[in-house]
Amino acid sequence: RRMASASAASVRVHVYDLNTDLNDYGIYVGVGIFHTGCEVYGREYAFGYHDEDNETGVFDLEPRAAPAPAVFRETIEIGETKYSVEECARVIGRLKRAFPGPSYDLLKRNCNTFTEALVEALCPEGGKVPGYVNRLAHIGRFANDYAPCFVPASIRGAITTVPGKLTNGEVGDGEAAGDEDAGEDVQLLAPVDPRME
Repeated sequence: RRMASASAASVRVHVYDLNTDLNDYGIYVGVGIFHTGCEVYGREYAFGYHDEDNETGVFDLEPRAAPAPAVFRETIEIGETKYSVEECARVIGRLKRAFPGPSYDLLKRNCNTFTEALVEALCPEGGKVPGYVNRLAHIGRFANDYAPCFVPASIRGAITTVPGKLTNGEVGDGEAAGDEDAGEDVQLLAPVDPRME
């Protein structure tokens, strides 16, 4: 049963560069390496990898504050959700269970697919996440599925996890997530810069 709140809350997608140099050129042809998170009721929700079985990969943080190497690029106004804070917490709780950390896959189930799922759940009649944010992963998945010779097996070896810290959250599985998630280590995936090795 869906109960609308008295007022609607804005839903925004924050887009971050994971490789600014590549993205500055790739954006002109609609591709790049991006991280995204979805903001609602003053918190941003995103998805990242970790190897703890049965633990969610979904985390929340201050809006536009994804950990390095993510560099904020832009905010996309999606629309409004009619869900209350409590209803949003239930939606996010379901997605937390559906997105465990070990299920992260760079090409098939990444931070951008989570953002798409959350936007769809919060704003079914609203805007969509722009295709450019996950287009490179879609191309990579297609190439991997239908022409694997174009995606070397070492591609997964060209990805590294990057640690970050979460801040206190305000919306979780129907209760304040802050105590549980405060200071929790999370990891974003980013391409290895060969100059840094």
